[in-house]
Amino acid sequence: MSILNFRCIFLLPFIIVCMSGGCGIQDPDFYNRQGVSLDSQGRINDAIKEYKKALKLDPFNREAYNNLAVSYHKKGLFVEAIEEYKKVLELYPYDPQALYNLGTIYARNNVQDAAIFVWEKAVELKPDFSDAHYVLGLAYTQKKKYAEAIQEYKKVLDKKPDDAITHNNLGVVYTETGHLDEAINELKKSISMNPSIAMTYKNLEIAYRKKGLEADANNAIKQYEELAKKNQAK
Repeated sequence: MSILNFRCIFLLPFIIVCMSGGCGIQDPDFYNRQGVSLDSQGRINDAIKEYKKALKLDPFNREAYNNLAVSYHKKGLFVEAIEEYKKVLELYPYDPQALYNLGTIYARNNVQDAAIFVWEKAVELKPDFSDAHYVLGLAYTQKKKYAEAIQEYKKVLDKKPDDAITHNNLGVVYTETGHLDEAINELKKSISMNPSIAMTYKNLEIAYRKKGLEADANNAIKQYEELAKKNQAK
């Protein structure tokens, strides 16, 4: 028997195994990475296919579930996105990021109470989760739960003291609750940190007028109008 024939005898079973079992890549992380790459190119449908391949190989792959949910979200398939996040939370019920993402979808679909519920769970699990505290502040403000909103915004500012938007939002809540000195202080802080946000000047004008400071209010509204016009011209 020649050496060539000898090798063929042992190669044949390997070929049969490949044909019957498949020789494709069996690494779920590979398909997940492929999905992320395709997503970054705007090829959302192709990305979804890759994430599904990853999950077929590894039904417990948290990252693939999250990425699949995000892709569904981008396509406006909110029901599908919610289902994927729920699958993540069935497997990993203490995942604050999944809770935050799920709440974001609920909020975009005007299911505000459900959004608040999951965001509250997220900050229970991760007390320094600034993004979750911020959206809770927005949600509480919309529901006129001003005391709760103030607490959430303060927690954001504990971590991000130079966040101009949060100072603005806190100033608005203080105005709504009649704490005008605190409102003016927060709005001035916001302007000092980012003087290009036109709406902050408008909010400051409202606070000044409620306090009876007409000259200051007129100056604030003038700055608002000038900045708004400048921004429109860009």
